Amino acid sequence: MDRRMDEVFGTEPQQALLRRGRAFHDLTRHDTRYTYYGRTVGLASAQDGDLDELHDLTVLQGNSHYATVNDDALPALRDNALARGLSVAQYARWTGGADALNAARAILDRHRLPKGLTPVTITPDSPPETVLKLAQVALACGVLPPSGAVLRGLIKPAVAIVALDERGQPAACAAAAGFLHPDHPEGATTCWWGMLATRPERRGQRLALILGAMAMLDMTARHGFTQVFTGVEPGNTPSEAICTRMGLAGDGTSVFGVADARQLPGGRMTR
Repeated sequence: MDRRMDEVFGTEPQQALLRRGRAFHDLTRHDTRYTYYGRTVGLASAQDGDLDELHDLTVLQGNSHYATVNDDALPALRDNALARGLSVAQYARWTGGADALNAARAILDRHRLPKGLTPVTITPDSPPETVLKLAQVALACGVLPPSGAVLRGLIKPAVAIVALDERGQPAACAAAAGFLHPDHPEGATTCWWGMLATRPERRGQRLALILGAMAMLDMTARHGFTQVFTGVEPGNTPSEAICTRMGLAGDGTSVFGVADARQLPGGRMTR
C-alpha cells in the first residue's frame, strides 16, 4: 500500500473524517456534481443535490457542504439542516481572478521571506516528515489540513508550501487545490486557495501573505487555474484583511457546511 495515499492529520475523529472523505471521493470522482479538495466530498451547489442528499453525504462522512449558496437562501437551509440534527457552519466566499493574480505578483515584488526562512513546496516525493511539519503549523492555528494525497498533488492539482526555519521547524504555510470536477464548467479555471497559517510567535512578518501569493501564482503557472476562492467565517477580520490585500472580494455567496456532531465532536471540521 502506498502510505502517501493515507496521510491524514488532526485528532482521531478528524483523521477518521479525512479517511472517509478520501474513500468517498474514490466512489464519486467521475460525477461532476461533487467537490473534493482533500477533506470531505460535497456538492457544487444546491442545484446538484437536495438537502436529503446533503444529509446523506454528511452521515456517511461526518461532514459535507454546498460549495456555493446564494446568501439569501442561507436562512432556510440553516433552519432545515438544524431540524435534521446537523451542525451548521457558514463561510462567506471570497473570489478573485486577474486582480488577485496581479496583487500576488505585486506582493512578491515588494516582499521576501525574512532571513532564515526557506519556502518548501510539497511534492509527491517529499518526506513524510516535511508534510507533517506543514500539517503541524496549520493545526496549531486551528486549520485542518487536507489529506496528504491532495497536498502532494497525487489525486488533485495542488500546491502546498511550508516555510521552514534554520532548525527545520515550520513557521507558516499556504495551499491551493483543484476543487471541482475537471469537467464542471469552472473545473479547469477555479481552485480552492487558503490554509494560510502562521505560528503565533512569527506573526507580523507577512508570512501568510507571501506564501499565499506563492501558492496562488504556482497554481496558475503549473496547473492553469485563473480564478481562486476561499471561505471566510463572517467576522474573521484578519482573514478578510488578507483577502482584500490579495485582490479577493466577497461575491454574495457562501459555502454552507454541515456536520454530524456524533462523528465530529464540536460539529466543526476546521476553523
